[in-house]
Amino acid sequence: RDVINKGVATQDLLETAAAAYAAGWQSIKLYFMIGLPTETDEDVMGIARLTREVLATRGNRGGGRVNVSVAGFVPKAHTPFQWEAQASREELVRKQQLLKTALRDRRVEYGWHDAGMSVLEAAFARGDRRLGDVLVKAYRLGCRFDAWSESFAWARWHEAFAACRQDPGFYAQRSREAGEVFPWSHLISGVEQAFLWQERLRAYAGAATADCRWAPCPGCGICSNLGASVLLREASS
Repeated sequence: RDVINKGVATQDLLETAAAAYAAGWQSIKLYFMIGLPTETDEDVMGIARLTREVLATRGNRGGGRVNVSVAGFVPKAHTPFQWEAQASREELVRKQQLLKTALRDRRVEYGWHDAGMSVLEAAFARGDRRLGDVLVKAYRLGCRFDAWSESFAWARWHEAFAACRQDPGFYAQRSREAGEVFPWSHLISGVEQAFLWQERLRAYAGAATADCRWAPCPGCGICSNLGASVLLREASS
């Protein structure tokens, strides 16, 4: 969680789960992400351990369920991970299966995002104009409503990329150099590239960056570049 700067402590999560169960809720849904930079199989298995810990907060009340939803990491433009390589489709599937085995419990409902769809998301999230031809080809091959799992067909998308002589791995599974010019470099989000790079280094170190509404300015550039003002919450009396 520190790698993606969530700032959520395990104890806080468990206390919240216990309070929800105590208030009468029967089911809790947890969202996770796999394939993040620095991730190990031990980290993946930590999802199963945390799920069991959440179930344990129900105590002796009996019943209770946990719905576990797992998505694959997708590097996005204008974020500290825009330089990162995504895990391969095969690696994401392998980790999904690790969790499927570890989460075999009648009280746990386990769902995951299609790994092929995650690869597509990563390719188009950091793609360039050449992928326009791939989109058209995929449409002509019958790709429709692909956000719905029952309509998604990885084989058709793979065929579309091949027909256009494009490799989804070039866009999704390729690490970028620090000075690479991106297809989105001409778009100004307000956040300085140097700040994003430093946040990437902090992510690798597991160092979270505090919310600037309550902490000193980290120097991202938004306020100075876009003329924004940080609105601070009034201190409670």
